[in-house]
Amino acid sequence: MKKTIAILGAGATMGLAVATRFGKEGYNVGLVARRQENLSTLKSQLADAGIKSVETVTGDVTDAAQLKAALDAIKAKFGSIDVVEYSPALGPQNYRGALDVTYENASAPFELIVGGAIKAVNQVMGEMVQKGDGGLLFVAGGSAIKPIPPLANIGIATSGLRNYLSNLHGALAPKGVYVGAIFVSGLIRRGTEVDPDAIADKLFAMYTARDKAEDVVTGSMPPPPGGAGGPPPKP
Repeated sequence: MKKTIAILGAGATMGLAVATRFGKEGYNVGLVARRQENLSTLKSQLADAGIKSVETVTGDVTDAAQLKAALDAIKAKFGSIDVVEYSPALGPQNYRGALDVTYENASAPFELIVGGAIKAVNQVMGEMVQKGDGGLLFVAGGSAIKPIPPLANIGIATSGLRNYLSNLHGALAPKGVYVGAIFVSGLIRRGTEVDPDAIADKLFAMYTARDKAEDVVTGSMPPPPGGAGGPPPKP
């Protein structure tokens, strides 16, 4: 039976790149995001790349009930979920420097980046452990590794995610379940040092080799949020 990857918080950059990479390896692809319009666009782009075994489901990854329903729908369609990839992103309107951090603007990113990740893991971990195989993959911001001052509130969340994933890797590796993360510092853009397709290639290679729990990709840093030259780096 073909394996299935569920991509949570699927978007036009990393979500599409990971879906394309795994889809070309013969995986079924399940995509979960809040807006059906975006999911339909992704499905069409994957079809253009020759990837037809795709299921799209709307759902908020921070809502446990919606997330369970989405994962259940993917499993019902394909029979299993063998890999989960999690990389939802926050827009620059959510970024705050250290002097502007409040409980509210720190807790919202934490709920998405860490809370959603924990909820996703809790949904699929038991079955993966039972099978003795599976993959839990993450792409998150480089502020987990090195602070980025304008993104101080996001760094609280990404650092927490890195700590959680490190502990999770240690606990699940002996049970046959791989946990891997790539932390990205720089503007993710095709044709640069932080090309999403290259990151997806690296993520697939890590999942296949299972010889390390994390890697770092670094590129040119754009101006701070609000400056000229395009969007800020992935938080």
